[in-house]
Amino acid sequence: MVGVRVAGDMASEARLREALAGLPRVAVALSGGIDSRFLCHMALACGCDVAALHASGPHVPPEESAAAREWAQVRGLRFISFVHDPLSLPEVAANSRERCYACKRALLGGMRAVLEAAGEEGRVLCDGGNADDQRAFRPGLRAVAEAGVRSPLAEAGLAKSAIRELARATGLDRPDQPSRPCLLTRLAYGMEPTASLLARVAATEAALAALDAADREATGPEGGFGEFRLRLAPEPVLQCGRFPERLAAAAQASLAQHGFAPFSVVTGGEVSGFFDAGPR
Repeated sequence: MVGVRVAGDMASEARLREALAGLPRVAVALSGGIDSRFLCHMALACGCDVAALHASGPHVPPEESAAAREWAQVRGLRFISFVHDPLSLPEVAANSRERCYACKRALLGGMRAVLEAAGEEGRVLCDGGNADDQRAFRPGLRAVAEAGVRSPLAEAGLAKSAIRELARATGLDRPDQPSRPCLLTRLAYGMEPTASLLARVAATEAALAALDAADREATGPEGGFGEFRLRLAPEPVLQCGRFPERLAAAAQASLAQHGFAPFSVVTGGEVSGFFDAGPR
């Protein structure tokens, strides 16, 4: 079974390399997550001329924007950043189920405009969408298709698990980097997003991440919370892989400090798609 999986990953890697070889000049939408970093990494390995496009805004924790910039610059990528504020879009302001479609449509339009202003409109715009995304509720995929944006990882059939394995095998740093989707996904549909609310969510998750890292360093890889998110349903819910009793008091203090107490805890199960599990 393992051999079949590895063989499949090798075939997907070959398809990815073949696709990237045909895209000599690319602009990658770099969030700073494992998928977009892996795409940049592989594009460089295939000899592509890579520019990294990053959008900052109230939906992105500032430390993630800073980390994306540093990562790109250390690798010699041209880093092009701009501000994208999805809160001005009606679908996002209403926090509808189409928020991701509206946000992605505006985001990709902004990226095209930024490339044109920088004299880089000849680059092929790519994103880090993977094969798992094709099987989930992802309204933003329609915007990607409508904009003619390429998703080489998805096209090659690479799922998240395969991306992590290939990242490790090809020397990409932090192959086990946790997934951190945009902050808007922390809010239940219909709940009004504001910049101040998103900032409080980001600050709380940063505090929890520090607790998680310290506990794993002290106890080993099975320590900490595992993958986690703060959800507002609208009552605060800490969704995590596990909730060790030794971290309960510190977690309580962190959430209370930012106004998210009392809260409930949900452990186990898939962390992604929390608000999409029911009928749509």
